[in-house]
Amino acid sequence: MVTLKDVAKDAGVSIATVSCCLSGSRVVKPETKAKVFDSIEKLKYIPNNSARNLKGIASNCIGVILTDIDNLYHAEIFKGISSYLQNENYTLNVAFSNNLPDIECEKIDDFIGQNVTGLLIITCQPHNTDFFANSIKHYNIPTVFIERHPVNLDTNFVSFHNYKTLNFIVSRLIEQGYTSIALVSGYEHLSSEEECIKGYEDAFYNHGLNINSELICMTNMTKEDAFKSTMISLGSQKIQAVVTSSVTIAQGVIEALHVQGLHVPDDIKVITLGEESWNNTSKTPGVIHTSRTPFELGVSASKLLLQNINSPILFEKQTITFTDNFVNTEFILPPPAKIESIYPIVSEQRQYLNVLMVDLATSYSTKVISQNFTNQTGIDIHFDFVPQNELLKSIIDDSNRTESKYDIYMYDVPWLDYVVQNMLVADITSFVEGREFDRSRIFKQNMDNCYYKDKCYGIPIIGGSQIMFYRKDLFENREIMKRFENKYKISLSPPRTWTEFNGIAEFFTKDYNPYSPVEYGTSFAGIIDEELAPEILIRLWSFGGKLWDRYNNACLNNPENIKAFQNILQTLNYVKQSPFQTSINQTVSDFCSGNTAMLITYTEYASQISNNIKSDISGRVGYKPLPGKTPVSIGWNFGISNFSSKQEIAYQYFNWLCQHDTSYYLTILDGQSTVIDPYHSQELLKLYPWLRLTEKSFEYCKKRVGPYRNNSLVIPQSKIESILCQVLHDILENDMSLQDALNKGQDDLALVFQSYGYPKSLHFI
Repeated sequence: MVTLKDVAKDAGVSIATVSCCLSGSRVVKPETKAKVFDSIEKLKYIPNNSARNLKGIASNCIGVILTDIDNLYHAEIFKGISSYLQNENYTLNVAFSNNLPDIECEKIDDFIGQNVTGLLIITCQPHNTDFFANSIKHYNIPTVFIERHPVNLDTNFVSFHNYKTLNFIVSRLIEQGYTSIALVSGYEHLSSEEECIKGYEDAFYNHGLNINSELICMTNMTKEDAFKSTMISLGSQKIQAVVTSSVTIAQGVIEALHVQGLHVPDDIKVITLGEESWNNTSKTPGVIHTSRTPFELGVSASKLLLQNINSPILFEKQTITFTDNFVNTEFILPPPAKIESIYPIVSEQRQYLNVLMVDLATSYSTKVISQNFTNQTGIDIHFDFVPQNELLKSIIDDSNRTESKYDIYMYDVPWLDYVVQNMLVADITSFVEGREFDRSRIFKQNMDNCYYKDKCYGIPIIGGSQIMFYRKDLFENREIMKRFENKYKISLSPPRTWTEFNGIAEFFTKDYNPYSPVEYGTSFAGIIDEELAPEILIRLWSFGGKLWDRYNNACLNNPENIKAFQNILQTLNYVKQSPFQTSINQTVSDFCSGNTAMLITYTEYASQISNNIKSDISGRVGYKPLPGKTPVSIGWNFGISNFSSKQEIAYQYFNWLCQHDTSYYLTILDGQSTVIDPYHSQELLKLYPWLRLTEKSFEYCKKRVGPYRNNSLVIPQSKIESILCQVLHDILENDMSLQDALNKGQDDLALVFQSYGYPKSLHFI
């Protein structure tokens, strides 16, 4: 019989280390853990449950896997589990998957390795049937799944009849005159949520009504994502009632309705699947809660598990379904409010501001949340959006009109000198430095980006930097780590240099490694110069490169830049397609869909990436600083048009944008707030761990600025970066050598500098 000592000897570690790997009692280095589990697999140490029982050495421990510690409904289920099993003299070992499939797999493997007698699981990956069959079923571990049934798996299962409850609620709403009914649930790959959606849809079908698919919102079941989905997906819909599949989701929905100026239950009814409780003060005011008994669900699952433990081999699997007590009530509501009274027609006589913004995710987040400002002040905010490469021209064109259309311009930080010198934005120093506005709420680095020659020309609306995203589940996979170490003789970990980055990118590209679980190592955005230039600059800066010297002489052709471009050309071997055909959105999509292993992009995409990976069940994402720690400083400011007559209400809007609550809402809506508060919220940091990295990156971000000389014209940054990007175009499209392309770029850059009055002579230093 294989022992821990045998495993330890084979792996070259101590017995204590093997024990820690199995129990998770302390953190073990990924490379050490990989060796231990390789030995476990080779020596076949993982115990067979039926063999244990035959030998009479079964443990007295039950493994319980829950999704996360904050889910109150699951916590009530666990109370029932704990109450029953501890009275039966069983000990419990609890683990949390944090809704991450690979973590759940790891915890199940750990429990099997710890010789548990049985498992109780609320799974986050019901479609991973192969894993459950190859682990739990293969080793004949008595198991009960709760709430979420694995697909096509014969297993014990205990749940509530969510279909019946949702169908009852929606049917009664329809019968009482409610026709515009929204549903906010979890993702439909979870059987509990799929039942809710089907019950909702069938209620409409059974009453001969069409379903408005825009009124069905699926979330990751956090209150933050529920808030976001309600604001974005339901914000433009006129609804009379919202049904949610959990109390946590209901909390996010109610906050969103509050921000939109709607009152529960006077304007909109909210009904949620809830828990039976004598304590009504624990319920959300104005919300109708159903009456499930999760404690009894936990007790029932425990009883079923013990029956299976007592007959481990020949036990016939059972499904137990409970009915929500709410379906036995009359459930009578007042008639629905008239849509016209809930959503009054906006008067054309109200004050308003016209805002011109870049077409980015944060821009739309600003638009969505600005409805709250309108509700508070009666001032409407009208938005127009244009692509990044057209925005500066649109600002210039507007300022040249006889009567400008816009009151507020959104402009990129590198444009500051240019928009000030050309009098496109107004000096607002007196407002920003006055008592009315509190600059201390904003990161100093972002606020500094609004100053030119000690005068302020706006407030920061977006701040952040670039970071590296990587598939953490792949980087910690034992088999992948072993293959990488065999090839490169070092451990697989997130790269710290661009040389390491290219090595790892090659390893994860199928053309170079047929065993790679993804098609490409990375991606490279460059469909427009505004996206391509930062990709080049972060590598150029890391190698010590520059575009001009201290005297403002163009110096594009230098040894450091040559190394940087050589590195870029190597990176392009490990991408899906030419950078000139690839947008930032495409790189994000490729990473989220599991086509690439690493991604360099902006922090404002972090929430989108994290949510998409969780909903697609494709893995787990990690965050690290860029190789070389030379990210581009990201910043977009709001400036007031020099020709606007609405400065006072613009100041009012600016103040609201920098409030504590607004900054939280913007962060949850995928905005990249420049206000400090969200970055120090433990609640948000748990959900958005990249916020820590974003704040840290402010220490070493580099600005995209051109040469500067007193009393000289400002060179538009776009002209400089266009020449830099043309170097790569010449190499890849015009078949020029790297040396020739850099020489040509340097000549072009020198001509531009000269036309703007650069370089300056030595005696001016």
